[in-house]
Amino acid sequence: MIELRPVGVDAFEDVYPLLVGFRNRRTSKEDWRRMLFTYPWTDEPRRGYAVYSDGKAIGFLGTILSKRTWGGRVERVCNLSTWIVDRGYPNASILLTRPVLAEMDGYTIVGFTPSPMSCAVFARLGFRTFETEQMLLLPLPHPIEALRSLAGSIAISRDVLDQELRDEELAIHRDHAGSRAVGVLLRRKDTQCYLVARTDRRKHLPVAELLYIGDREFFWQNRFLAHAVLFYALGAVGLVVDRRFAEGRRGPHALRLERTRIFRPSRPDITPMAIDGLYSELVMLRE
Repeated sequence: MIELRPVGVDAFEDVYPLLVGFRNRRTSKEDWRRMLFTYPWTDEPRRGYAVYSDGKAIGFLGTILSKRTWGGRVERVCNLSTWIVDRGYPNASILLTRPVLAEMDGYTIVGFTPSPMSCAVFARLGFRTFETEQMLLLPLPHPIEALRSLAGSIAISRDVLDQELRDEELAIHRDHAGSRAVGVLLRRKDTQCYLVARTDRRKHLPVAELLYIGDREFFWQNRFLAHAVLFYALGAVGLVVDRRFAEGRRGPHALRLERTRIFRPSRPDITPMAIDGLYSELVMLRE
């Protein structure tokens, strides 16, 4: 008998044998648990949907839920993750999309790492592509930029960030404690920029993918500060930024990387510029 049902934290052991099928050797069992089931920022009991056959989980789609403040309004967000079905039950795949559409009314639904097949399916369900490319920035600043950065400072200590961050950024910092993402603070004169990044590899290089940029103008003017602190914190020799956040800028010798992101906004005025990588699988993922 095939049964589709919402699942909570206690379903992890049921679902984990499916997750092993991704063959992601860099993601441990505890990484999967934290990424999809025990993240700390919501009291919503649902963690996704699973299809069972005679009591055994044969399919899963994760729903990482959060609340964000965009344009002065609190918005509900669902980051989709880990759509997987046992190969012996291919018809179960579409079952997992039905509750997402039926029960996520009022949520902005985002997919950060969809496969080409997932993109095709979700396009038919009303999802749109909001990103197609990332930029890999190497630490080759213009001399003026390098000199400007020498006048700045950086902070990475959790205690310092607790003291200097305010309001939403302080909440972000605390919510992501214990994840694989790293928060850093760039400062220059009376201005600062909070960044959240994760370690990754692109073009066979260790890089830092920026999941959140608090002040984009400050970041682009003082980018070498970010290179310095993320090399220290993560050993990253380059920075990866979604193209939409470049706003027409291209760093010296920037490399283009394909990366498709999809979403279905809850309201027409929620634009791609509002969407960042926080409160998603990216904060724990090892690609």
